[in-house]
Amino acid sequence: MRVRLPPPAPMTTRRQLATGLIALASIVTTACGQTLSGGPLGGITSTPDPGTTPLPSTIQRDDAIALVTHNADVGRVDRTDAKLMTFADYLRIAGPVRSHGGDPQATGVTGFGIIGDPAKRFIWAVAVSGEVWPNGRIPIYWGGPPPTTPTPNPPYRWAIFLVESVLGRLMVIGDAGIADAWPSEFDRLPNHPATAYVQPSPTPRLSVLAVTLQQPEATSAVMRLKAEVRRIDRIEAKLMTWREYLASGDSGAQKPAAADDSAPVWIVAVAGEIVPAFGRGLTFNWGVFTIDGTDGGVTSLTARNDGPWPAFFDALPDHPAPSH
Repeated sequence: MRVRLPPPAPMTTRRQLATGLIALASIVTTACGQTLSGGPLGGITSTPDPGTTPLPSTIQRDDAIALVTHNADVGRVDRTDAKLMTFADYLRIAGPVRSHGGDPQATGVTGFGIIGDPAKRFIWAVAVSGEVWPNGRIPIYWGGPPPTTPTPNPPYRWAIFLVESVLGRLMVIGDAGIADAWPSEFDRLPNHPATAYVQPSPTPRLSVLAVTLQQPEATSAVMRLKAEVRRIDRIEAKLMTWREYLASGDSGAQKPAAADDSAPVWIVAVAGEIVPAFGRGLTFNWGVFTIDGTDGGVTSLTARNDGPWPAFFDALPDHPAPSH
């Protein structure tokens, strides 16, 4: 007995079926995949703003994004983007850095600061939407062993990572949240074009001034004055002679009557909240402390509100101290 088999399906039908499977696989890959090259899934890639000044960077936009998305505390990535700016730009638009804990419902803590001029610190602000753990996936326990089965921290929906463009390393997480799928403040941030970083040319070396304390010790001496220095946004110290300090032209510059004009002095400038004893409770934007380079004593404080930073300070000389 013969059995008749049905004829094979036409080639066109097979091709259509294969094409449909490929399209379906493409959709699944797009929905579940993680973008490491900086492609903004569901968004628009930022381009430099017209007329903005080029800023130095040793890494490119995609490098900054890859540095962030390869972080162990970044899980699923739905969208990424990056913009180049100064740290001062970020603070002006997004506000202070907010450090977040393991609880996404808790309010972020402010107080992060840097030593140096924020306008001269260049950063890539990298926004990530998806699953982010700004304080790590697993809770950290202090003072004793962790529970046998620690509960992982719940993820945030987005975070903005700040990457130093010259050093090519993560500086801090600027903010994170769960209310929205994308940080609205990121869209308001400026975006500068990147240019190659050029190592500064060496300047003529000033003479070494003998002192009893080094720059970190002078800075720490001011930071310990908790009654007068309530908050620090920026702090910087320079070493010079009393003569050079008095020549700054600032009306608040003064020296102890017994101090020699050629003696060393540390000038420590602080921006933030300065509450001097002579201010009767008033708060000032900045203060300038003088620390005797011979005995390490704090000899004076000048505090004012004319701007966020003492304008004369950046032009002051800075002598090297003897190396130990």
